[in-house]
Amino acid sequence: MFAEIIAIGSELSCGSKLDTNSQWLSRELESLGWTVTRHTTLADDMTAMVNEFHAAALRARVVLITGGLGPTLDDITRDALAKAFHQSLVRDPESLKHIQALFASRGREMPLRNERQADRPEHSQVMPNSCGTAPGILMQVNPAGTAVSGASDAESDLHSCLIAVMPGVPAEMKPMFMQHVRPHLLDSGIVLRRAVVRTFGFGESDAERLLGDLTARDRNPEVGITASEAVISLWVTARSRSTDEANRMCDETCALVRERLGEAVYGDGDDELHDVVARLLTARKMSIALVEGATTGGQISMWMSENPDLAAVVKSACVIPDRWDSEALRAHRLVCSEADSLPLDWLQVATAVSAEVRLLCKADFVLCSSPFYDEPLDSGVVVRRGSVAVSTADQIQQFDVSMSGNLAIFRQRAARTALNRLRLILQSASFL
Repeated sequence: MFAEIIAIGSELSCGSKLDTNSQWLSRELESLGWTVTRHTTLADDMTAMVNEFHAAALRARVVLITGGLGPTLDDITRDALAKAFHQSLVRDPESLKHIQALFASRGREMPLRNERQADRPEHSQVMPNSCGTAPGILMQVNPAGTAVSGASDAESDLHSCLIAVMPGVPAEMKPMFMQHVRPHLLDSGIVLRRAVVRTFGFGESDAERLLGDLTARDRNPEVGITASEAVISLWVTARSRSTDEANRMCDETCALVRERLGEAVYGDGDDELHDVVARLLTARKMSIALVEGATTGGQISMWMSENPDLAAVVKSACVIPDRWDSEALRAHRLVCSEADSLPLDWLQVATAVSAEVRLLCKADFVLCSSPFYDEPLDSGVVVRRGSVAVSTADQIQQFDVSMSGNLAIFRQRAARTALNRLRLILQSASFL
């Protein structure tokens, strides 16, 4: 069961404003078992709107349109809808009374231009707006574009498309959808179950290779792959006629994803690595200390201070923004060595600092990150390089991080590298 969403407004198409309505509507539709196949953003252009409204009705069973219902001359969604399906506009008397009453309740006289907000295509019905002046429009058409008198359940005519036009203001659109549109969409006949498996440690191409046939087109459940800030998320979407079957299919595919990706899987849903690490530390009654150089630049400290539960596992945190020389270390009361006795190798420095911090703070683990440096390549690309280290009472492990481009993304990748290594240590047999 396919649905499309169309957002109207030149302010959206030119990038001045962000279209949040389509995102919200997509989630609502998918929760009801509808598959959203397309988002379209259109400027206030009559020809473009007429063509797209008609084309969308041919492609989808449900088309949701937001915006363009205001009183000004550039609010032409009503006109375009009528033209697309060869109808005349009629003025709805009840809608006009509502708009007039709304202005009267505010002690204002209604401008004449607001009367056009009561217009609708002749073979449509009005959706009252409990939060504003612009009523919505609900109508059903067949794929050839001929209107079907009145609006009924989207399932009632296998060859029809339900079109719902709502205001672009989210505070008006959302209640209108819930009260007047959603009831028509409940009988999609499909139950949708979605789960997310979160991983760290490889790229999208590697994930697809390891998952193999699980990512095949037209597979049910569907497995989608997204990447954000070095985290690879696997979106598992199962569709079935029954809730039990959808749950079973989704759970089985999630289990296969975890099996094929192994220790790279760190969580589910909205889990972040720092949340998972904090839970593991709390469960084992253990703690960490943080000594961050420019490679992570305080990123781990920031994540671990997002709420009291996270901060509770951190014994100490400091950021050394520049070189790890004896002066900088003494300033943070870490190592009081003379300059000439301080090792030049960063890992040796990190080992000494970690031992002292662990002793002073009584922390079980110390996470460190080095300064970074930029290395120009012959190709002209500049690669940023740094290191992170995880220290226990018995050993210290160093991991190098390198990438070109944005510093913030480099730091997030480095911070997650350190946290992921700590996660793997905590999940190893010796800590269970």
